[in-house]
Amino acid sequence: MVVLKALEVVIPEKASEGAESLDRRENGHRWASWSPLWITWLGLPSQLHCCQDIVLRKSNSESWGFSIVGGFEESKGNQPFFIKTIVPETPAFWDRRLKCGDEIVAVNGVSAVGMSNSELIPMLKEQRNKVTLTVVSWPGSHV
Repeated sequence: MVVLKALEVVIPEKASEGAESLDRRENGHRWASWSPLWITWLGLPSQLHCCQDIVLRKSNSESWGFSIVGGFEESKGNQPFFIKTIVPETPAFWDRRLKCGDEIVAVNGVSAVGMSNSELIPMLKEQRNKVTLTVVSWPGSHV
């Protein structure tokens, strides 16, 4: 477990309009109860990633209950896979550990890095009753 504590909070003299506007949208008002955008966590060193294995189980006819975005695209290159939505009343929903914004880094121990969306989705669908997702959860990603 890694605990981060702020030693000093520095408020810039003049924030750019774009940053101030972004902060207001995220937190409702400027600098009060400030927290970084979840996308900021992507740039943190991997030692700060909260990586976990989530095992989901289902019957053959059920969906796993989540949608993903990301993957390799010719125009964008390698993009991480993220959980886009969790469907109510599904294995992912009932498990409660998978969250929107979580990054899928592996499926059943096979790295998702470099895979396209059209490669990962069939891989997930092939899993009949059980799948192990290795995910990176970001603080504040409860959506």
